[in-house]
Amino acid sequence: MMKNIWFISLCAIILFHACIDDDSTLPVKAISEISIQAPSDTINLDFGFELVYEPEIEQTMEDMELSYEWSYHGYTKTSIGGIVKDSLKFLSNERVLRYAFKKLGEYQLRLKVTNEHGSTFKYFTLFVKAAFDQGIFVLSSDEDKKGRVSFMRPLSREEIEAGKEESFYTSAFVSVNPGYALNDPTDAEKIGPDIFIASRGDKLIYRMNAQTFELYNVTDFKTDFPWVKPIGICSKDRSITNYVVLSEDGGFATVNYKSDIAIYEGEFFEGNPKMDKMYVKITGAPIPPSTSVSRMRSYHFFLNYERSTLYYFYDLYSYYARQQEFPKEELINVVMNKDLMSCLVSRSKSDPKEIVITRGYASNKGPLNNAWKYTYLADEITLTRESLIQSNDTYNSVFYTNGNKLYRWYNWNAEPKLPQTPVVTVGNNCEITCFDFSQNGKELYVGVYDPGLSGLKGCVYVYDADALDPVTNELKLLKKYEGIADRPIKVFWKNNRK
Repeated sequence: MMKNIWFISLCAIILFHACIDDDSTLPVKAISEISIQAPSDTINLDFGFELVYEPEIEQTMEDMELSYEWSYHGYTKTSIGGIVKDSLKFLSNERVLRYAFKKLGEYQLRLKVTNEHGSTFKYFTLFVKAAFDQGIFVLSSDEDKKGRVSFMRPLSREEIEAGKEESFYTSAFVSVNPGYALNDPTDAEKIGPDIFIASRGDKLIYRMNAQTFELYNVTDFKTDFPWVKPIGICSKDRSITNYVVLSEDGGFATVNYKSDIAIYEGEFFEGNPKMDKMYVKITGAPIPPSTSVSRMRSYHFFLNYERSTLYYFYDLYSYYARQQEFPKEELINVVMNKDLMSCLVSRSKSDPKEIVITRGYASNKGPLNNAWKYTYLADEITLTRESLIQSNDTYNSVFYTNGNKLYRWYNWNAEPKLPQTPVVTVGNNCEITCFDFSQNGKELYVGVYDPGLSGLKGCVYVYDADALDPVTNELKLLKKYEGIADRPIKVFWKNNRK
């Protein structure tokens, strides 16, 4: 018995060794292996734009036919706050994926590549971000008063590392809302999570999501208030019940902030006088996300040159509407700084060389409380009725335009004479058409119209709002973006606050 066991074991060892050493050539079927390569497993896409993506796909047998299948998972928030992956959804059978995702968020893309020998899978994480989350917003119009919205967002860290350069997207409104045209736009204001754009030509106020630029409501004045030709939107933040719209020929209409329904609360000022100039000052901290109680206050000033009258209302209430006449003066312009000191610049009717600067304090009681005057003689001044004017709270100064120049004025001085030397000068044939400051007040955004450019003639120049260039002795130019808009109407930094 023992001999049999040893014999069987010996035979097994010999057979096993023979199999290992068997170098005979039997038929072996080659397999075409598929490989999928991509620069990154993460894809970033701006909402509203089509994703066009083509990875590198190779196989060891180049002539073998390949088929493709793109699909994706989304993520859904549960009732208790968790995140779960939803079902797999088919996208395309093309090698190059082309698809516009309809919602913001995170997705998992799956690419399946198949030949007759089998399949290979590649997974990507896709982030669909708000294309217009924050950045520089420019409203402009061409010679036919056709409007345009241009927008430039800051680059992400990945984009900077990849060597991408900042650039304006010049069709931000029409690409998201192809069925709508901005006819003769005159003003744009961000209120809470939305942007409102006034169209004088169509007598409309457009309301769009400030992050995606999706248009979702319109206030039409043509039927009930045909006299309203919107040229100015008066507002502050999302705590408001109503905002106010200034009409070109005089008068104000009120629009409910929640319903977008226009109403008429009567005359803010007797006879609905035409307003030749509007100046707006918003003070206070933005409304916190967790409350509806606002610390912001709004001060709206208006000038009627024919009547030599300053009109004013506080915090959007007609109840606080006030007016003040200056029969002996030709009004020029008005401004208010962070300390609530308002400043009216005018010229004496009896002596055109006499410049009158009236300073006071704005409140719910009026625009120039406890006013005092400063006068001086000048043949010419750099501030005109056409000048755009704004205060810079960070550097406690006032900036205003005159043609292709921008001036800085310290209106709080004991002798507040208007400056003669500009702090910004653009090209001789150019015109500064609008300007604004960054949120911290340290950068200055200047909208410039340059008729010498081919194609789009609108530009944005970015300056340091305080530091001077030692060569030009004017504000230091940080960046210049040319040919990014039509004639600029409004430029501002659009934040992502709601």
